[in-house]
Amino acid sequence: MLYIFTFITIVILIFINGFTDAPNAITTVVSTKVLRFKKASILSALFNFIGIILMCMLSFKVANGISSIVFLENGRLGLIALFSSILSCIIFSSVASIFGIPTSETHGLISGLTGSAIVIGNFGNVNFREWVNVIIGLIWSVIGSLIIVKILYRHLKNKLYKIDIRKIKNYQKFSMYGLSFMHGAQDGQKFIGLVILYMSIVKMGYKISNSTIDNIWIIIFVSIIMFFGVSIGGRKIVENIGKNTVELDNVKGVVSDIGTVLCLFLASIWGLPVSTTHVKTMTIIALGEGDTNKRNVFNIFKAWIWTFPVCFILSYFIAKILINYV
Repeated sequence: MLYIFTFITIVILIFINGFTDAPNAITTVVSTKVLRFKKASILSALFNFIGIILMCMLSFKVANGISSIVFLENGRLGLIALFSSILSCIIFSSVASIFGIPTSETHGLISGLTGSAIVIGNFGNVNFREWVNVIIGLIWSVIGSLIIVKILYRHLKNKLYKIDIRKIKNYQKFSMYGLSFMHGAQDGQKFIGLVILYMSIVKMGYKISNSTIDNIWIIIFVSIIMFFGVSIGGRKIVENIGKNTVELDNVKGVVSDIGTVLCLFLASIWGLPVSTTHVKTMTIIALGEGDTNKRNVFNIFKAWIWTFPVCFILSYFIAKILINYV
Protein backbone atom coordinates (compact mmCIF):
# COMPACT_ATOMS: atom_id res chain seq x y z
CA MET A 1 0.00 0.00 0.00
CA LEU A 2 2.90 2.37 0.73
CA TYR A 3 4.20 1.85 -2.82
CA ILE A 4 0.77 2.70 -4.21
CA PHE A 5 0.10 5.71 -1.97
CA THR A 6 3.52 7.18 -2.72
CA PHE A 7 2.95 6.84 -6.45
CA ILE A 8 -0.51 8.44 -6.15
CA THR A 9 0.92 11.43 -4.25
CA ILE A 10 3.55 11.90 -6.98
CA VAL A 11 0.78 12.06 -9.60
CA ILE A 12 -1.21 14.52 -7.45
CA LEU A 13 1.82 16.76 -6.92
CA ILE A 14 2.63 16.88 -10.64
CA PHE A 15 -1.02 17.77 -11.34
CA ILE A 16 -1.02 20.46 -8.64
CA ASN A 17 2.17 21.96 -10.05
CA GLY A 18 0.53 22.22 -13.45
CA PHE A 19 -2.60 23.67 -11.83
CA THR A 20 -0.81 26.27 -9.68
CA ASP A 21 2.04 27.14 -12.07
CA ALA A 22 -0.09 27.53 -15.20
CA PRO A 23 -0.97 31.09 -14.12
CA ASN A 24 2.70 32.09 -14.40
CA ALA A 25 2.61 31.54 -18.15
CA ILE A 26 -0.83 33.02 -18.87
CA THR A 27 -1.09 35.83 -16.30
CA THR A 28 -0.11 38.65 -18.64
CA VAL A 29 -2.15 37.56 -21.68
CA VAL A 30 -5.25 37.09 -19.52
CA SER A 31 -4.89 40.21 -17.37
CA THR A 32 -4.33 42.39 -20.47
CA LYS A 33 -7.31 40.71 -22.22
CA VAL A 34 -5.31 39.26 -25.13
CA LEU A 35 -6.73 35.76 -24.56
CA ARG A 36 -9.56 34.35 -22.50
CA PHE A 37 -8.54 32.30 -19.48
CA LYS A 38 -9.66 28.90 -20.80
CA LYS A 39 -8.10 29.27 -24.25
CA ALA A 40 -4.84 30.53 -22.75
CA SER A 41 -4.74 27.57 -20.33
CA ILE A 42 -5.15 24.97 -23.09
CA LEU A 43 -2.53 26.59 -25.35
CA SER A 44 -0.18 26.85 -22.39
CA ALA A 45 -0.68 23.16 -21.62
CA LEU A 46 0.29 22.21 -25.17
CA PHE A 47 3.54 24.17 -25.10
CA ASN A 48 4.34 22.85 -21.61
CA PHE A 49 4.11 19.36 -23.06
CA ILE A 50 6.46 20.24 -25.92
CA GLY A 51 8.88 22.01 -23.54
CA ILE A 52 9.30 19.00 -21.27
CA ILE A 53 10.15 16.64 -24.11
CA LEU A 54 12.47 18.92 -26.09
CA MET A 55 14.41 20.28 -23.10
CA CYS A 56 15.04 16.76 -21.81
CA MET A 57 16.73 16.04 -25.15
CA LEU A 58 18.84 19.20 -24.83
CA SER A 59 19.80 19.00 -21.16
CA PHE A 60 18.88 16.57 -18.37
CA LYS A 61 20.76 18.41 -15.60
CA VAL A 62 17.74 19.63 -13.60
CA ALA A 63 16.18 16.15 -13.43
CA ASN A 64 19.50 14.66 -12.32
CA GLY A 65 19.86 17.32 -9.63
CA ILE A 66 16.43 16.64 -8.11
CA SER A 67 16.90 12.86 -8.19
CA SER A 68 20.15 13.21 -6.23
CA ILE A 69 19.20 15.98 -3.74
CA VAL A 70 18.97 13.33 -0.99
CA PHE A 71 20.18 9.77 -0.57
CA LEU A 72 17.27 7.50 0.35
CA GLU A 73 17.31 3.82 1.25
CA ASN A 74 15.51 1.24 -0.84
CA GLY A 75 12.24 -0.17 0.47
CA ARG A 76 10.11 0.96 3.40
CA LEU A 77 12.20 3.80 4.89
CA GLY A 78 12.96 5.35 1.53
CA LEU A 79 9.28 5.29 0.58
CA ILE A 80 8.27 6.84 3.90
CA ALA A 81 10.74 9.67 3.34
CA LEU A 82 9.54 10.27 -0.21
CA PHE A 83 5.84 10.04 0.69
CA SER A 84 6.28 12.45 3.62
CA SER A 85 8.06 15.06 1.52
CA ILE A 86 5.45 14.96 -1.25
CA LEU A 87 2.52 15.07 1.18
CA SER A 88 3.96 18.12 2.98
CA CYS A 89 4.38 19.91 -0.35
CA ILE A 90 0.82 19.08 -1.42
CA ILE A 91 -0.63 20.35 1.87
CA PHE A 92 1.29 23.64 1.74
CA SER A 93 0.57 24.32 -1.95
CA SER A 94 -3.13 23.47 -1.61
CA VAL A 95 -3.65 25.82 1.33
CA ALA A 96 -1.77 28.65 -0.42
CA SER A 97 -3.75 28.21 -3.64
CA ILE A 98 -7.03 28.70 -1.73
CA PHE A 99 -5.86 32.24 -0.96
CA GLY A 100 -4.54 32.78 -4.50
CA ILE A 101 -0.92 32.89 -3.34
CA PRO A 102 1.61 31.45 -5.83
CA THR A 103 4.02 28.97 -4.24
CA SER A 104 7.05 27.02 -5.37
CA GLU A 105 6.53 23.27 -5.44
CA THR A 106 10.24 23.06 -6.25
CA HIS A 107 11.33 24.51 -2.93
CA GLY A 108 8.53 22.77 -1.04
CA LEU A 109 9.60 19.40 -2.42
CA ILE A 110 13.32 19.98 -1.79
CA SER A 111 12.66 21.15 1.78
CA GLY A 112 10.36 18.21 2.42
CA LEU A 113 12.88 15.70 1.06
CA THR A 114 15.55 17.17 3.31
CA GLY A 115 13.37 16.97 6.42
CA SER A 116 12.31 13.36 5.90
CA ALA A 117 15.83 12.25 4.82
CA ILE A 118 17.18 13.49 8.15
CA VAL A 119 14.49 11.50 10.02
CA ILE A 120 15.34 8.16 8.39
CA GLY A 121 19.07 8.70 8.66
CA ASN A 122 21.00 11.86 9.45
CA PHE A 123 22.46 14.89 7.74
CA GLY A 124 24.66 12.55 5.75
CA ASN A 125 21.56 11.66 3.72
CA VAL A 126 21.41 15.22 2.35
CA ASN A 127 23.39 16.14 -0.75
CA PHE A 128 24.54 19.63 0.25
CA ARG A 129 26.29 20.10 -3.09
CA GLU A 130 22.89 20.06 -4.79
CA TRP A 131 21.52 22.35 -2.07
CA VAL A 132 24.14 24.91 -3.15
CA ASN A 133 22.56 24.83 -6.62
CA VAL A 134 19.14 25.36 -5.02
CA ILE A 135 20.37 28.49 -3.21
CA ILE A 136 22.08 29.80 -6.33
CA GLY A 137 18.88 29.12 -8.27
CA LEU A 138 16.83 31.01 -5.68
CA ILE A 139 19.12 34.04 -5.91
CA TRP A 140 19.09 33.87 -9.71
CA SER A 141 15.30 33.59 -9.89
CA VAL A 142 14.86 36.76 -7.80
CA ILE A 143 17.88 38.95 -8.65
CA GLY A 144 18.56 37.62 -12.16
CA SER A 145 14.97 38.04 -13.34
CA LEU A 146 14.81 41.54 -11.85
CA ILE A 147 17.97 42.65 -13.67
CA ILE A 148 17.02 41.02 -16.97
CA VAL A 149 13.54 42.54 -17.15
CA LYS A 150 14.77 46.00 -16.11
CA ILE A 151 17.36 45.97 -18.91
CA LEU A 152 14.83 44.69 -21.45
CA TYR A 153 12.23 47.29 -20.52
CA ARG A 154 14.73 50.13 -20.66
CA HIS A 155 15.89 49.19 -24.16
CA LEU A 156 12.60 48.03 -25.67
CA LYS A 157 9.85 50.22 -24.21
CA ASN A 158 10.23 53.16 -26.62
CA LYS A 159 10.18 50.87 -29.67
CA LEU A 160 7.33 48.71 -28.39
CA TYR A 161 5.05 51.62 -27.45
CA LYS A 162 5.29 52.86 -31.07
CA ILE A 163 4.10 49.52 -32.49
CA ASP A 164 0.44 48.94 -33.33
CA ILE A 165 -1.45 47.38 -30.41
CA ARG A 166 -2.55 44.41 -32.55
CA LYS A 167 1.07 43.49 -33.21
CA ILE A 168 1.89 43.84 -29.52
CA LYS A 169 -0.91 41.41 -28.69
CA ASN A 170 0.52 38.92 -31.18
CA TYR A 171 3.92 39.33 -29.52
CA GLN A 172 2.24 38.58 -26.21
CA LYS A 173 0.82 35.34 -27.56
CA PHE A 174 4.22 34.19 -28.81
CA SER A 175 5.93 35.17 -25.57
CA MET A 176 3.26 33.19 -23.67
CA TYR A 177 4.04 30.15 -25.82
CA GLY A 178 7.73 30.56 -25.01
CA LEU A 179 7.04 30.95 -21.30
CA SER A 180 4.83 27.85 -21.27
CA PHE A 181 7.56 25.95 -23.09
CA MET A 182 10.13 26.97 -20.46
CA HIS A 183 7.79 26.12 -17.59
CA GLY A 184 7.60 22.59 -18.95
CA ALA A 185 11.36 22.56 -19.49
CA GLN A 186 12.06 23.55 -15.86
CA ASP A 187 9.27 22.12 -13.74
CA GLY A 188 8.72 19.08 -15.90
CA GLN A 189 12.33 17.98 -15.34
CA LYS A 190 11.98 18.36 -11.58
CA PHE A 191 9.14 15.86 -11.48
CA ILE A 192 10.91 13.56 -13.88
CA GLY A 193 13.72 13.57 -11.32
CA LEU A 194 11.17 12.81 -8.61
CA VAL A 195 9.81 9.78 -10.50
CA ILE A 196 13.37 8.57 -11.09
CA LEU A 197 14.00 8.86 -7.35
CA TYR A 198 10.85 6.82 -6.68
CA MET A 199 11.91 4.15 -9.14
CA SER A 200 15.37 3.97 -7.57
CA ILE A 201 13.76 3.23 -4.19
CA VAL A 202 11.20 0.77 -5.51
CA LYS A 203 13.61 -0.78 -8.05
CA MET A 204 11.07 -3.08 -9.76
CA GLY A 205 13.82 -4.12 -12.16
CA TYR A 206 14.46 -0.47 -13.07
CA LYS A 207 18.05 0.43 -13.89
CA ILE A 208 18.82 4.03 -12.90
CA SER A 209 20.11 6.03 -15.85
CA ASN A 210 20.81 9.68 -16.60
CA SER A 211 20.01 9.11 -20.26
CA THR A 212 17.00 10.85 -21.81
CA ILE A 213 16.28 7.83 -24.01
CA ASP A 214 16.34 5.41 -21.05
CA ASN A 215 13.82 7.60 -19.20
CA ILE A 216 11.58 8.37 -22.16
CA TRP A 217 8.51 6.67 -20.65
CA ILE A 218 8.92 8.73 -17.47
CA ILE A 219 9.23 11.91 -19.54
CA ILE A 220 6.03 11.14 -21.45
CA PHE A 221 4.20 10.12 -18.25
CA VAL A 222 5.06 13.40 -16.46
CA SER A 223 4.27 15.42 -19.61
CA ILE A 224 0.75 14.01 -19.85
CA ILE A 225 -0.12 14.60 -16.18
CA MET A 226 1.23 18.15 -16.26
CA PHE A 227 -0.71 18.79 -19.49
CA PHE A 228 -4.01 18.12 -17.71
CA GLY A 229 -2.99 20.19 -14.68
CA VAL A 230 -1.95 23.17 -16.78
CA SER A 231 -5.05 22.95 -19.01
CA ILE A 232 -7.25 23.53 -15.94
CA GLY A 233 -5.09 26.33 -14.54
CA GLY A 234 -5.71 28.53 -11.51
CA ARG A 235 -7.96 31.49 -12.23
CA LYS A 236 -7.68 32.94 -8.73
CA ILE A 237 -3.86 33.00 -8.91
CA VAL A 238 -4.03 34.72 -12.31
CA GLU A 239 -6.19 37.46 -10.81
CA ASN A 240 -3.97 37.81 -7.73
CA ILE A 241 -0.71 38.18 -9.66
CA GLY A 242 -1.90 39.98 -12.78
CA LYS A 243 -4.58 42.28 -11.39
CA ASN A 244 -3.98 42.73 -7.67
CA THR A 245 -0.18 43.13 -7.73
CA VAL A 246 0.66 45.48 -10.61
CA GLU A 247 -1.41 47.14 -13.32
CA LEU A 248 0.10 45.70 -16.51
CA ASP A 249 -0.32 47.09 -20.00
CA ASN A 250 0.39 45.07 -23.14
CA VAL A 251 3.98 46.24 -23.54
CA LYS A 252 4.88 45.40 -19.96
CA GLY A 253 3.19 42.04 -20.47
CA VAL A 254 5.49 41.25 -23.41
CA VAL A 255 8.62 42.36 -21.57
CA SER A 256 7.66 40.36 -18.47
CA ASP A 257 7.20 37.17 -20.49
CA ILE A 258 10.41 37.60 -22.50
CA GLY A 259 12.40 38.29 -19.32
CA THR A 260 10.95 35.20 -17.65
CA VAL A 261 11.76 33.01 -20.65
CA LEU A 262 15.38 34.19 -20.73
CA CYS A 263 15.84 33.67 -16.99
CA LEU A 264 14.35 30.16 -17.08
CA PHE A 265 16.28 29.14 -20.19
CA LEU A 266 19.64 30.11 -18.70
CA ALA A 267 18.79 28.32 -15.43
CA SER A 268 17.83 25.15 -17.33
CA ILE A 269 21.07 25.15 -19.33
CA TRP A 270 23.10 25.70 -16.14
CA GLY A 271 21.18 22.95 -14.35
CA LEU A 272 19.79 25.27 -11.66
CA PRO A 273 16.41 24.30 -10.19
CA VAL A 274 14.49 27.59 -10.10
CA SER A 275 10.89 28.43 -9.37
CA THR A 276 8.84 29.56 -12.36
CA THR A 277 6.54 31.23 -9.84
CA HIS A 278 9.37 33.30 -8.37
CA VAL A 279 10.76 34.34 -11.73
CA LYS A 280 7.44 35.34 -13.26
CA THR A 281 6.24 37.21 -10.17
CA MET A 282 9.53 39.12 -9.91
CA THR A 283 9.38 40.23 -13.55
CA ILE A 284 5.86 41.58 -12.97
CA ILE A 285 6.86 43.36 -9.75
CA ALA A 286 9.92 44.85 -11.49
CA LEU A 287 7.63 46.60 -13.98
CA GLY A 288 5.42 48.16 -11.31
CA GLU A 289 7.01 51.62 -11.45
CA GLY A 290 5.33 52.86 -8.25
CA ASP A 291 1.89 51.29 -8.77
CA THR A 292 2.76 48.01 -7.06
CA ASN A 293 0.38 46.69 -4.41
CA LYS A 294 2.95 46.43 -1.62
CA ARG A 295 0.68 44.50 0.72
CA ASN A 296 0.01 41.83 -1.89
CA VAL A 297 3.71 41.60 -2.76
CA PHE A 298 4.56 41.24 0.93
CA ASN A 299 2.08 38.35 1.29
CA ILE A 300 3.61 36.59 -1.72
CA PHE A 301 7.14 37.01 -0.33
CA LYS A 302 5.99 35.67 3.05
CA ALA A 303 4.65 32.53 1.36
CA TRP A 304 7.98 32.04 -0.40
CA ILE A 305 9.95 32.37 2.83
CA TRP A 306 7.60 30.11 4.81
CA THR A 307 7.79 27.38 2.15
CA PHE A 308 11.19 26.16 3.38
CA PRO A 309 10.56 25.79 7.13
CA VAL A 310 6.90 24.71 6.85
CA CYS A 311 7.52 21.93 4.31
CA PHE A 312 10.66 20.84 6.16
CA ILE A 313 8.86 20.59 9.53
CA LEU A 314 5.72 19.01 8.06
CA SER A 315 7.72 16.35 6.26
CA TYR A 316 9.91 15.73 9.31
CA PHE A 317 6.99 15.00 11.62
CA ILE A 318 4.98 13.06 9.01
CA ALA A 319 7.99 10.80 8.53
CA LYS A 320 8.42 10.44 12.31
CA ILE A 321 4.81 9.31 12.68
CA LEU A 322 4.89 6.92 9.72
CA ILE A 323 8.08 5.21 10.86
CA ASN A 324 6.37 4.29 14.12
CA TYR A 325 2.97 3.29 12.75
CA VAL A 326 3.48 2.00 9.17
